[in-house]
Amino acid sequence: MLYIMFSNTYLNRMNEGLPRLMLGTSPFIGADQFRHKSQEYRRLFFDNPENMTRLFVRSAELGVAAVQLVGYEPLVAALKRAEEVTGDFFVAVTIPRGDFASNLDLVSSLEPEFVSVHAVFCDRIDDNLNEWIDMIKDAGARPAASTHSPGTTIPLLDHLGFEAYLAPVNPIGYGMQPDVESTLRAVEHTKKAVIAIKPLAAGKLSPERSVFEYIYRYADSIAVGITSEDEMAETYSAALVC
Repeated sequence: MLYIMFSNTYLNRMNEGLPRLMLGTSPFIGADQFRHKSQEYRRLFFDNPENMTRLFVRSAELGVAAVQLVGYEPLVAALKRAEEVTGDFFVAVTIPRGDFASNLDLVSSLEPEFVSVHAVFCDRIDDNLNEWIDMIKDAGARPAASTHSPGTTIPLLDHLGFEAYLAPVNPIGYGMQPDVESTLRAVEHTKKAVIAIKPLAAGKLSPERSVFEYIYRYADSIAVGITSEDEMAETYSAALVC
C-alpha cells in the first residue's frame, strides 16, 4: 500500500550543506533487513573491500560523492582508498555498537561532516548521549542520531544537541515505527535535518522517481544502499532528477 500523506511545505531546518543523495552502506555489512541476502552481501562487500571501493568510486563518477557510512574498519579503509582516486567524499558516519571512543577515533580519520550515534542507544535514550554529543563536536563533526523508532524517539531527543536524524522514510511505511503517522509527524515537526534511510524498503520498492519524490516531501537527504553498478545507475537516474 502506498501512503499518500504529503507535507505542504518544508520547514526551515538545519540542513546547510547536506547533499540531497548519499550512497548508503547497509548492504556492505550484510544488515539483517536484507534477510536471505544478508550473508551474500556481507561476503561480497565486507569480506572483499575492493568491491566497496569500486562502488564508492563509481558513485563519485556519477555525481554522488557522498556516503552514509557504517563505521567499521573495512568500510573506512575502502572509502579511504576510493578518496585516493576521486578526492574527498561528504561523509555521514554511524558509530557501530561497541566502545564509542575507539570507534569515534577510527572514523575521525575520514573527517566526517556528521557522526551519528547508533539507533540502539538513541531509541533507549541512553544516559551517555550528552557525553557522546560533546565528543562528536570535539572531534570536529556535527552530531546526529539514528533511530529505528522515529515516531517516539525524535520528539524525546529534540531538546538535545543533535543536528540531524537518520530515520526510515519510504512510501510503504517499512521500518517507520511505531507507525507511519507518528513518524511523519516527527520528521515534519523537527527543526533538525532529516536523512532518510531504508528508502527502498530493503529492496521491496523499485527505484522509481515517484518513490524519491515522496521521500523528499519529508527528508532533506536520502541514503540509498546499492549493490551493483547497474543498480546504482538506475537508482541515481531516478533520484537525481527530483
